[in-house]
Amino acid sequence: MRNKTHRELIKGWNPFTDEEIKRYVSKGFWQNLTICDLLDRNAEILPNKLAAVDDATQVTWKELQYRSKRIAIHLKKLGVKYGDFFVLQMPNTIEFLYMFLGLNRLGAIPIMCVPRHGKIEVNHMVSLHEAKGIAVATRKKFDYVGMVEEIRQGHPYLEILLTVGGETPPGWLSVEQLMKEEVEKDYPEDYLEQFKPDPNDICAELLSGGTTGLPKAIPRTNNDYICDSDYACRAYGSTDESVSLAALPLGHGFPIVCVVGQALLKGNTVVLTKLRKAEDIFEIIERHGVTHLFLVEIQMIYLKEAKELAKAHNLSSLKAIVGPLRPDLVKWGIQELGVSVINMFGMAEGQQTFGRWDSPEESQMYTIGRPILVHPENVIRLVDDNNKDVQEGEIGEMVTKGPMVFKGYFRNEEENRKAFDEQGFFHSGDLMSVRKDGRFVFEGRKKYMIKRGGENIYPEAVEALLMRHPKIEFCATVGIPDVRLGESLGVFVQPVKGETITLDEIAAHMKEKGMSIFQCPERLEIVNGWPLSPSQKINKRLLKAYITTKLYQEGAIDKEYANSYLKLEKVDVDSILSGEVQIEFAGTPT
Repeated sequence: MRNKTHRELIKGWNPFTDEEIKRYVSKGFWQNLTICDLLDRNAEILPNKLAAVDDATQVTWKELQYRSKRIAIHLKKLGVKYGDFFVLQMPNTIEFLYMFLGLNRLGAIPIMCVPRHGKIEVNHMVSLHEAKGIAVATRKKFDYVGMVEEIRQGHPYLEILLTVGGETPPGWLSVEQLMKEEVEKDYPEDYLEQFKPDPNDICAELLSGGTTGLPKAIPRTNNDYICDSDYACRAYGSTDESVSLAALPLGHGFPIVCVVGQALLKGNTVVLTKLRKAEDIFEIIERHGVTHLFLVEIQMIYLKEAKELAKAHNLSSLKAIVGPLRPDLVKWGIQELGVSVINMFGMAEGQQTFGRWDSPEESQMYTIGRPILVHPENVIRLVDDNNKDVQEGEIGEMVTKGPMVFKGYFRNEEENRKAFDEQGFFHSGDLMSVRKDGRFVFEGRKKYMIKRGGENIYPEAVEALLMRHPKIEFCATVGIPDVRLGESLGVFVQPVKGETITLDEIAAHMKEKGMSIFQCPERLEIVNGWPLSPSQKINKRLLKAYITTKLYQEGAIDKEYANSYLKLEKVDVDSILSGEVQIEFAGTPT
């Protein structure tokens, strides 16, 4: 039996204090259970009920229980110990659940990389955590195995290499093959109990973007993860009869909390798919009787564009669509599909606001609802630059703390000093206002960040890599309004004198350096000088205004959309076109 918990064993994280643990448990926010306690409860009470289904396989709660135990014993035999870290970069298949739950049975910690993470991000996560192993997909589109082979030489502790799907390369093991071997028959029935984690142990490392281009790791404990899932599923009306479809990668915080977490809590069914086309989503909803669909804005756009295809499918089971969505998409879902569309805001760090399943249409269209847990212990404040509360209707930064909010990034004291104040509030960088009815409105980001189709991009990291190109003298990346993706990434480049450069050359450079594909610029503007701020820095506010106005002139966006995008910059298209706001590409930055 172990005699230490993660709090004593793992260095470099900030657990909840004993006083906080006692308080949150006594007030009922925390259940003092682990995620595998929830799984075992479902297996006992609902053994034959369908727990999960993917594009090829389905399992009941009892089957999911014994298969998670099987993979846990295999992992133990391979050398995984309590407190070890293990990278998961897997597709939306049932094998993901086996690994996620199996690692937790050992008190080992899954690091949730998503399929779009490239060599830079995965290498950083392996290094930061000294990961014992990694599980990746074998795919034709991207060579994950080759990526791991490139980085493994620098990490002697990375001992276990697993694949899912496709052929197993030499030196690797297949999750599917391990699942065929009934290793549990060689061990006592209670063998895994000795490794059972504590409710305050880390159950997952979720990831958040970083200004350096390297993701930050977010330790989520069993208690705060279950609390987050519990109050979220109350907001969108999840019951034991719900069937939830995760239409985005499970490695993201949104689906792992709001889809997997609620299924474990309620004992209902989760549908996993690697398919992304609208017609496939409609077919899956009809085939499995999906009641709750979880997606991001770009996926909702695809569904709306394929609305004629929807008519060929029986979607009567669908009760709710949940995701961060713009007003016209919310309205379409409510009025055309006839379902509740629940707008929301969430972050891997823990805090969430949701509309409710029965909220009125206007509030779903124009707000992100209220906190999922409305209680004095779950604190959300909107503050100004002096950390003073703003007035109702004014824009301020959301700062928060409570029973579902993490306490600090893993082994990253520099970021923690920036992100937390002396009172323990996490400063999210998200700008919001609150209406008279108590509902929050998302207004933008305080920190300069680009959100492309649900993925966060930090310009400083992209620019640092671009500046290593021998043809680039200066560069600046900015967000570009995109009616499909929300934002895409544009780059302004001043080439070295006498040189020229193309977007294809930039893409090749980014790929060679290991940058994720979603962080590659999609539009290039060549300049010979720059609009500058009073401190002689590149004025990104004016670059953003320039490219937005240019897109309007090209017919890519209308004026209303352009002005909405420029709202926080306090400039509009007309002021640019009239010359009221001058943008001169003539300066040299210092």
